Amino acid sequence: MHHFQSEQFKTMLFCDQRGVPLIMPNIFLLSLNNKRNVYKPKWLETQDQRRLKNVELITERISPKTITECSYELRKFLVWLTEFSDGKSHISVVNHHNLPVQILNFYINQVLVLDRKISEKMLDKAVNSLSHYYNYLAYHGFTSFKKIEIENENRGIARENTRKRNVVKYLSTRLRAEMYANSHTLREECLLKAGGECGLRTKENMGFLLNDFKVGVTIYQGMVSLFEMLEQEKFKDKQDFKYWLQGKYSKGRRNGLGGKSRWIFIPRDVLERFKLYFEIERPDCDHNSLFVTTSANGAFGPIREYQATRDFKAVKERVIEKQRLGLFPSYMDRLEDEHTYHILRHSFGTDKFHEVSEENGLQIENVTHMDKPYLVVAELLGHETDGLEAPQTTRKYIRSVQEKIRLDKNIMRGS
Repeated sequence: MHHFQSEQFKTMLFCDQRGVPLIMPNIFLLSLNNKRNVYKPKWLETQDQRRLKNVELITERISPKTITECSYELRKFLVWLTEFSDGKSHISVVNHHNLPVQILNFYINQVLVLDRKISEKMLDKAVNSLSHYYNYLAYHGFTSFKKIEIENENRGIARENTRKRNVVKYLSTRLRAEMYANSHTLREECLLKAGGECGLRTKENMGFLLNDFKVGVTIYQGMVSLFEMLEQEKFKDKQDFKYWLQGKYSKGRRNGLGGKSRWIFIPRDVLERFKLYFEIERPDCDHNSLFVTTSANGAFGPIREYQATRDFKAVKERVIEKQRLGLFPSYMDRLEDEHTYHILRHSFGTDKFHEVSEENGLQIENVTHMDKPYLVVAELLGHETDGLEAPQTTRKYIRSVQEKIRLDKNIMRGS
């Protein structure tokens, strides 16, 4: 599924993989943008023609911020539903407006709370956004009223998730290496290394294109060209290879136009693993994406934005089981169940922050958001910056550097 910002209608709109507009979500988003109203339930004891069973839907004004939240939460739900409905004849994005309420509450309580372990604040945003959407559909007669709710015990779990989100946001190079080693396929390994060694978000893995490509008047090298450079004598000492990651594959800005295009630097050993995947594991197909799906029926396609998240989870479970069995040294840091694919990107940023600080002779505690370490990391990670100071997002990395230093010392003592 794709989303884009419509200049004509001044709102985010959705379409499927073939470019076909998703009619009902788009009508809802247009209505939000134009009227800035949602429908909320008012429970009643009596009924009349304006009531749905024992609930009446009344309008309520919302802020532009809430409209943006609705757009992104609805998009996340539809992306999940696309994956969840694969192979199910009775559930699909096409008939999502008439989904049983049990499926909607499964998404809220199982997927978001128990699987993704989101915070209570984010959980409320998801419930409110989905409720606004399905209340709109019910009010206009497209579906019946659906009560989307958080189960009592899951509210407490969400609060605990909020506390657990304070888990250390750094994995040592040793633990990352263990994750790579516990990958069962080259694609798993490559996607994890893209996060841990190149600083990519999960969606950005879709941006590795095989052929050279043109943006504006500039031609950029595709992955095949970089693979060829590995074999050339004049590049035998080259340790990092530049690749232009287009913003349309990155995290979208608030206006839905995609993220910031940037150079990413692929270490030689990582590029060699990418090349090995391309040569011996990647299915033989015509798609221009380096990373493609596997399929028993031969229907291959570019990976979707959640693929790296799924692969990270699979590898994480293997590593955590080995930790439980005591197969790793006691001095090593621990992979936690709360860790997500994003921890790899955060660890990459922390390493770069520490590296640039040392190169410039800066004491970690004295580095400010206007100093080079912050600015370099902001550029590498694709954070918006005016070139003078790093954004608040990048400033989080100072909190992880002390943990990195502590872990590095433990590993040095242990080894």
